[in-house]
Amino acid sequence: MARSRAEGETGRSSAAGRVFAGVAILVVVLAAALTGVWYYLAGELDRRVVSALDAAGGGGTAIACDGREVFGYPFRIGLSCDAVGVDAPANGIRLSAGSLRTAAQIYQPSHIVAELGGPLRATVPDLPPLEMNWALAQASTSLWTEGLERVSIAVDHAVLSLVGEAGALTPLARSVRLETHARQNGAALDFALSDAGVVATIPPIGDIPAFDLSADLTVDGAAGWLQDGVPGGQVGPALRGEAGMIRSLRLVSSVGASVDVSGPFRVSEAGEISGDFRLGVENPQAIATLVTVLVPGSGGVASAIAGGIGLVGRQENGQTVLDVAVRDGEARLGFIPLGRLPRI
Repeated sequence: MARSRAEGETGRSSAAGRVFAGVAILVVVLAAALTGVWYYLAGELDRRVVSALDAAGGGGTAIACDGREVFGYPFRIGLSCDAVGVDAPANGIRLSAGSLRTAAQIYQPSHIVAELGGPLRATVPDLPPLEMNWALAQASTSLWTEGLERVSIAVDHAVLSLVGEAGALTPLARSVRLETHARQNGAALDFALSDAGVVATIPPIGDIPAFDLSADLTVDGAAGWLQDGVPGGQVGPALRGEAGMIRSLRLVSSVGASVDVSGPFRVSEAGEISGDFRLGVENPQAIATLVTVLVPGSGGVASAIAGGIGLVGRQENGQTVLDVAVRDGEARLGFIPLGRLPRI
């Protein structure tokens, strides 16, 4: 009987050993497969980056990614650059920034997160040289078979400065947190923005009261902007000939004033705005002063609206509400002409 018991234990030990060996072999095979997949994807990522850089160069735009490296084995895959830059002589645009790190989980490669180091220096037409620095700048994107589907950007404690001689910086504005979100919605593009705790200095006016700015809107037929970029690289001209819906365009000043604009809009090929807008205003004169500073050329309309609120405005939820009709840039409050909006 003792012999039979020993033989049974030996049999169980052999079976357990075979199971363990099988598990070990499976682990090795899976690890080898994961390694092969990772290095394949890493090579494919590097090849696509090189191809994109070459394509941009062939189109007259030079994109720099100094110290390019693919990293993240085994569960992530990402690209890092010690410094990045864009030089587009045809458009007069030159950008440079610090390190860039992008990464995606190996099991979800379509969702990419990125972090960019500052400062960002920009030379663009019709503006003096500018620099933007920050505490943290991150982005998140989703890619599908048809390209970029959505993108989100968040920047903490951003400071925008004018770059003078010998690199001297003159701060123009700073904010606590800036967020932008864009996504395809069929053929349309949904866009949202929030900029909290903005403090600006406008030469030669000086400091203006701190404010929060937010926007939530849709531009019809602009889904391709995510994949191909804004046509011409400038939002204003790209909006010409487009239409959409402003769900909310809100400005709140630290002095207790606010304005909220909503309604459908259309922009003509000449850059003139048309639409039927609902304006909700608190402390209208303070808002008129702030809008005049932030949007050059809008002072006449802003002051006229502030003056007409007491005559035709109605009270809703603590705001004075106005219905403003704009036709080809000409704004009216009922039968009262308010002036012309600046062209986009």
